[in-house]
Amino acid sequence: MKQRLLFILRYYVTLLALFVPAKLLFMAVNSDKGYTLTDYLNVAWQGLQLDVAIAGYLTALPLLLCIVSIFVKLPIRKIVQPYNVIAAIAIALAFIADASLYPFWGFKLDSTFLLYIDSPENAFASVSIGYLLIRFAMTVAAVTLVSLLFYRITPEKFIPGKGKIAATVTHIFIGGLIFLGIRGGLSESTNNVGRVYFSDEQFLNHSAVNPIFSFLYSLGKMQDYSEAYNYFDEAERSALFDSLYATDSQITDTLLNNTRPNIMTIIFEGMSAVFVDAMGGARPVATNFSALCDEGVLFTNCYANSFRTDRGLVCLLSGYPSFPQISVMKSPVKSQSLPAIAGSLAAAGYDNTFFYGGDINFTNMKSYLFSGGYNKLYADSDFPLAAQKTHRWGVNDHILFDSLYNLVGRQPQEKPWHITCLTLSSHEPWTVPHNSIPDDEIANAFAYTDSCFGQFIDKIKQSPLWENLLIVCVPDHAVVRYPRGTEQTDRSRNRIPLLLLGGAVKKPGQIETICNQTDIAATLLAQLQLPTDEYRFSRNVLSPSYKYPFAYHSYNNGISFIDSTGFSVLDLDSKSILKEEPADNDHKRLNRAKAILQSTYNDYKGR
Repeated sequence: MKQRLLFILRYYVTLLALFVPAKLLFMAVNSDKGYTLTDYLNVAWQGLQLDVAIAGYLTALPLLLCIVSIFVKLPIRKIVQPYNVIAAIAIALAFIADASLYPFWGFKLDSTFLLYIDSPENAFASVSIGYLLIRFAMTVAAVTLVSLLFYRITPEKFIPGKGKIAATVTHIFIGGLIFLGIRGGLSESTNNVGRVYFSDEQFLNHSAVNPIFSFLYSLGKMQDYSEAYNYFDEAERSALFDSLYATDSQITDTLLNNTRPNIMTIIFEGMSAVFVDAMGGARPVATNFSALCDEGVLFTNCYANSFRTDRGLVCLLSGYPSFPQISVMKSPVKSQSLPAIAGSLAAAGYDNTFFYGGDINFTNMKSYLFSGGYNKLYADSDFPLAAQKTHRWGVNDHILFDSLYNLVGRQPQEKPWHITCLTLSSHEPWTVPHNSIPDDEIANAFAYTDSCFGQFIDKIKQSPLWENLLIVCVPDHAVVRYPRGTEQTDRSRNRIPLLLLGGAVKKPGQIETICNQTDIAATLLAQLQLPTDEYRFSRNVLSPSYKYPFAYHSYNNGISFIDSTGFSVLDLDSKSILKEEPADNDHKRLNRAKAILQSTYNDYKGR
């Protein structure tokens, strides 16, 4: 048993010993900047999570053969060596291709290169024959050396011995540990590319990513919806779509006292309009939020673009529409190309912080936030250990808001700041330290978050910071199937509150214009007199050119569209119309929704 375990350990450690220096070499050859030893050590340490995962994948077969050899004599070297050569080829190709392509692509090796396999002459058009020959020679040399290295650490044979049960149990236990390394531990989130992001300097984040993991991860996200979403020829698509997002940065109404307030965006997990009395809620739930609606500017006809947090955050923070079966956040290559409110504010001199009580690695959130311009991120691991599991998803909201208040007090005074805070307690399983609505656990969870929010606002109103503070209050999406029986075919299903609050707001009021969550980016930046040209799919709803108000929504197998004429829903699987209210014989609403889906997907595919 000792010989087998030693072999597995050597195999695993050898892989790690190959991955770490290869990534440091990537840094050395792809940057002219003089990075410090600390930078190199951080890349090596942070990237180890994905190195461990790939080492686990590649060690799985040798481990399985070791288990078989407990019962059957195996010439292990003869069996494993062909696999070793294949592994060596994969490692050499991945790391050399990654280091070679990065100067041209600016992102890590992923499935994008598969799009060019059918046209290699175009793929290699930017490099010389000498360049390719050098890379080929490097690959051959690397494969040879790695294959020999694996050959030397692989025993010639394994012979069955005594203690078969103990040996089997031990090897299965080792397999469990390897599986945990592949998964990324026991947390809610599994390993993803963004998990190793640690810096607001994107190159350091990219350097930490294992290119084999990046490629395999992107393969799982690769699906082409060109045919499914190809509803119109280009002329018809353009005619339907081009006028839908035609706005400018001019404003008809200045909502703020000045153009450089400190900004706080509070994103409420799943809070639909149904919980807000001021928006016609069925029962008192978010009573503090409702009361504050009389003090700020309330958008009464705002609709969420999507149904999940990872999609809703991109809609909100980047003004980029969601997709039925694609999460833009999960693709770092795509998400890093998007504009973001934090990035626009950073260009105007703002300091940007993201504050969350949950696992910020979930769905590649960390990658997206760093790419979007946040220079400081706080998440569950930054809270005291006792607080980190007060909710199934992380830190309960009363702790979150108390910590947020303390964070606000530490903000720099010499420059404007922007903090985005994402709550989490109003999420399944709805277990919160609150019992004001005992007959409805969902409403009770939202009442709890609202009470935490109310206490936070009461405290910050007493602070001198309130006078120059703009608070943007909005959910990431609407809660699913609440009240019970609510479906995507219900017009109010995705209606959400959007409230501008704080001392920087000139006067209270209501804006009844139909709009989308994606419109917050252009509308907010226009109020700050900042450019909005990058936000192609975000509309400044206070612009004089915002003449056709509508709201578009996508969910896992459908799309919906609301305008002043009515409400329509299309099922994408069956291609059937689920609702036309009132009847629209020309299907104008649905044709516009289809044009948006086709246009946004074309944009996504081209990023």
